[in-house]
Amino acid sequence: MIQNNNVDLGHVRSQPSMRRRYILGWIIVTFISLIDAFWLGLSGHSVNWASILVTCRGAAMLICLAAILRALNGVSRYRLVTAKLHYGRVSDTAAWCALLVCFVSATCVLSYLCVSINAPLIETRLIAFDRAFGFDWVAFYKWVQAHPYVKKAFQFSYASGQWQLVALPLILSLFGRREAVSEFFFLLLIGSIYLLLISTPFPATSAFIHFNVDDPSATATVSDFALLRNGSLQMIDIATAQGLVSIPSFHTALAVLFTYSLRRLRLLFCIAIPLNVVMILSTPTQGGHYLADVIAGLVLSVLTVQTLNRITHRATVGSTAAATFSARTIAQAASESPL
Repeated sequence: MIQNNNVDLGHVRSQPSMRRRYILGWIIVTFISLIDAFWLGLSGHSVNWASILVTCRGAAMLICLAAILRALNGVSRYRLVTAKLHYGRVSDTAAWCALLVCFVSATCVLSYLCVSINAPLIETRLIAFDRAFGFDWVAFYKWVQAHPYVKKAFQFSYASGQWQLVALPLILSLFGRREAVSEFFFLLLIGSIYLLLISTPFPATSAFIHFNVDDPSATATVSDFALLRNGSLQMIDIATAQGLVSIPSFHTALAVLFTYSLRRLRLLFCIAIPLNVVMILSTPTQGGHYLADVIAGLVLSVLTVQTLNRITHRATVGSTAAATFSARTIAQAASESPL
């Protein structure tokens, strides 16, 4: 007698592996760090090792915390307590934050080295683009300065980019959105890669400098750009690093990616929308960006999301096909087994 056994594909189909994604993240960060080291050796630039050590120590502490909490979470006698205190979620949070800290530091060094290539400047083309759309950067800057409430709103929203970068993985992890945390990291990674591929051959002087803005606090945020290009800045300090990319505007791209990453948390998503819309509007006057930079930043965010979705879709289709094949093989073997 032959009996057909039903095989539950839900148990056979492989689920997205956070461990594999995490390991892949470290492989990519290590690769970026090796590029930094090789480039530093060839160019004669150096880094402030005190800042690097602070970053490494912070990452090491987070990894140790993650390992300890993960170990405690695996002890059966403490499982009830660790479950209530969400040790698993906190462990994931610490692990991904360690990876994010190292990635940001390695990419920061790489961005400085890319500026030092001293490629031809393109801000005249960007200004021509702005004028073709009827955008006058100087007039807009003066209008914002003449309206204190608008200026304060712009300052707050633009500055929020830093704490959103820190808070977002914490929020997603603590809400149990493990896949969303890895998605956010890879969105940031893909966006950064595209950013450097575009900005390195097409650098532009900040609008603060080009239009001779009489505000030392604004021009000081982009002062390293000219020093890197003329070769007078040889020491890279990630503790005092500046955002030196003009086009595309990474603040604009981040505003979209922050909001997109919160799309499944309705309340936070509704808060993120107006905050990040204002951030995008603030980038010309707070970040010294041209209108062309902002538009390019929007394109960058769309390209980043589409790239990750396409990669994820291919991986899902591949794993589903493999799982289906395995399930059919198991079912066939079960059906051919005599009882």
